Amino acid sequence: MSDDSEEACLVRPRSPSLTGVASGTMQYTHGIGNSQPHHNNSGNNNNNNNSNNHHSIHSQGSHSTARGSQSESGELIDYGDDVVLSQFHADAIKQAGFGKFQFIASIISGLGLAGHAIQVYAVFYIIPSAEVEYCILDTEKNWLGSITLLGIALGALLWGGLAGRTGRRKSLLSCLVVCGVFSVIAAFMPTYGPFMMARFCAAAGIGGALPTASVYLCELTPVNFRARILGLLGAFGVAGGLLAGAIATITVPATGQKVMLENKEHFSAWHRYLLLSTLPTFASILGLFWLPESPRYLLENSREVEALTIYQKIYQNNRTRGGYSLTELELPGTRTHRSLPTSVLQEMANSISLFFGSFFQLFNKVNIKQTVFLFAAWTATIFVYHGLTIYIAEYSKSIESENYYRNTINKDNLSFENTGFNKSIENMVYNNCRFVNCTFRRMFMSHITFNNCTFQNTEFTNVKTSRTQFKFSTFEDVGLIDTDMTERHFVDCSMNNVTTLRLLSTCDRDFEFNIYLDSLWKSHFGALLPGIVLMLMVGEGAHRFGRSRAATLCFGFAISLSITFGFLYHDIQVIWTAGSAQGLMLAGIAALTLLAIESYTTTLRCTAVGFFVFGGHLGALIGAPLYTALPVTSSKAAAIISTIFLGVPISSAIVLKDPCLLL
Repeated sequence: MSDDSEEACLVRPRSPSLTGVASGTMQYTHGIGNSQPHHNNSGNNNNNNNSNNHHSIHSQGSHSTARGSQSESGELIDYGDDVVLSQFHADAIKQAGFGKFQFIASIISGLGLAGHAIQVYAVFYIIPSAEVEYCILDTEKNWLGSITLLGIALGALLWGGLAGRTGRRKSLLSCLVVCGVFSVIAAFMPTYGPFMMARFCAAAGIGGALPTASVYLCELTPVNFRARILGLLGAFGVAGGLLAGAIATITVPATGQKVMLENKEHFSAWHRYLLLSTLPTFASILGLFWLPESPRYLLENSREVEALTIYQKIYQNNRTRGGYSLTELELPGTRTHRSLPTSVLQEMANSISLFFGSFFQLFNKVNIKQTVFLFAAWTATIFVYHGLTIYIAEYSKSIESENYYRNTINKDNLSFENTGFNKSIENMVYNNCRFVNCTFRRMFMSHITFNNCTFQNTEFTNVKTSRTQFKFSTFEDVGLIDTDMTERHFVDCSMNNVTTLRLLSTCDRDFEFNIYLDSLWKSHFGALLPGIVLMLMVGEGAHRFGRSRAATLCFGFAISLSITFGFLYHDIQVIWTAGSAQGLMLAGIAALTLLAIESYTTTLRCTAVGFFVFGGHLGALIGAPLYTALPVTSSKAAAIISTIFLGVPISSAIVLKDPCLLL
């Protein structure tokens, strides 16, 4: 959508000279050196002059009463009020300009949004270490990811609803504080239950970042730059996933053996990793103290003077020379607001009623069509995106696993006498071998199988195993000292005078030493890097061609790539093809998010985006087990499912039309 067409969407385009506020009997003319109130006579003279040029909007309090109706909250609303305020905001923010202020705001908000991706992607990197330290089952491992998605979903609902009532900046700041505090608490939790509770609270906090940050930044940006700045914000969010992986490759143990050694430390590496991952969130919290509240929110809540001060601040940050001088324009005059509650209980009841009422308003006859289509688009897109994130990681791991087992070493009919084994051994099969007067000491055994072997006068001391078994073997005068070997290691074996000495342990898990951290990082890198590039591109595309058209193109290309990767077999090709499809999905959903922000009223847009984020993460919860169960021998099943579900967002993008661009 070109600049001219975006300007044409405004209700009454006016000259850049803007006006102050006329509220009741007072009118304010604002400039850097002039903020004195003028009485109504002066205002009327200016208004008469401006009316000849059609540069001002007249809406007295009597008009508001005559044309208004009572809202669910008891507020008397002028039907033209929202349009007038939106037009005023569009002109004021345009004159304030675009520049350094918006870039700094996007960085600060983007750091907070990066925490969203970090919360999701960090789970993949901490699972091996958490499995060892907390001695958790496979089902409990799955809950590490599920509890994060559930927390984000519920947090998006909560803070999305609050942001429409308490303010964008305040809501964003509070949700980031909750995330940061509980992320630090989670890093110090010694047991599984408290850790999961802290992770849930941290995820619930960061869930509010996307709906509040996206709306907040759009309301601080002139219409001609809104799509681009939202693309930049999305790029920061996606970069959070890359940051999570980059920090993990530096801090988290890359092999199972290192995980076992790290587990002996009081504060192991994965706890330090969780602490480091909170740095973007705390940086965003500090930056938000510098940023102001959304002026559009302030206008909506009859705080015009504060809003004008913020326009002035934006102007001063973007232009080092000159002053920000608003000429005269009347905002709606007397606006009757709901009566103040007479008690704390009544105030609580009103707040709860307004909070839940905002969700019901999403389904009134004006909003129901776009709400249903956007919710479906978000749910289906994140269903596929998160599912492919899991599937491609497993696919890459399966390729590495095949290569690993292809290099298995077989040793047959060998005899070892008076031999000391003090170096770790892995991926070997011993068939019909004899071990006499041997010692296995301070070592790891990974993927070792002893078939029909004999052990005489042999000692195993401080040995840790993974996927190791003794089958049809004979043990005579053997000592098992401080090892993790239990009955599950011995299959149909003959045991004679076997001594076992070790500390009593309640955890008997066969931990996999092959955690394939490099493959995981490779699959995430292939998905996230295209996402960053495409996020930056979709901002320009949505600006030039329109929101719905940009989303349609993104989802169309994503479907094409989803079909393509089903016919590929090399893991690099699959990773980058599917990763590009994922990047296009994120770009498409960013364009639809911008469309949603511009479609709903000021009090509803945060609630709406929060509701859509909730749906998206519910889709991720549903998609995770489905994609996990898909066969990794071929990517065709994943490609077919992805293609089918991507039909939902592209249909939504085709049906929905770009709204007028007033906020």
